[in-house]
Amino acid sequence: MSNYLSTEELLKLLNQQKATNQLNQIIPKVHHKNKRKFRFNKKTVFFIALVLAIIHIFYVSIPLLSENRGINAYGVTTLLAVPMDQDLGQTVRAHVVLIERVNPEDIKIGDMVVIYGRFGTDLNWIEEVVSIDFDEGTAQTTFDGVISNPVLISDIKGIYLEQASLLGIITYISSNLRGYIFLLGTYFVIFSMVYIFYIRKKENKPVE
Repeated sequence: MSNYLSTEELLKLLNQQKATNQLNQIIPKVHHKNKRKFRFNKKTVFFIALVLAIIHIFYVSIPLLSENRGINAYGVTTLLAVPMDQDLGQTVRAHVVLIERVNPEDIKIGDMVVIYGRFGTDLNWIEEVVSIDFDEGTAQTTFDGVISNPVLISDIKGIYLEQASLLGIITYISSNLRGYIFLLGTYFVIFSMVYIFYIRKKENKPVE
């Protein structure tokens, strides 16, 4: 049996090798093209982050500019309030808490509400509703569970939800004048440094 190829078989084999070489050349080009198409664009990410920062600045500016700390706009807000487990015989300490907008018709006995100025202070206090008179628009609330005091329902600042998380504390700080200025300064420094030392530097880098 002969090991030699006929002319027809030899041409067929050469054509197959040629087609294989052409395919091997196309595949890297397609792969390279797809790689460039899905390339991670850091400049785009920078501007997306900048837009998000601007939105956040606008978000925290509403509680700063609003008399009710933006509770009418958002339905909830953060503020400093004295919790009911506070011992009045010691130094009074307030915590950042999350409160919900008051709907006078929905207030019920047992609700924890926030009231300003109890005991001759300029602080917010968390108290429990013990009775309600909707006809008079008043309620009786207690801080210590023993002594109750009257309050106009319209003077209740909000319904206490929970003690604020770390994010809530940051939001509260940012919605005060000093915190807001600090937030603006922090954003300005961070984005300026990133743009100057990375984005612009990369744009000005000479092409080799």
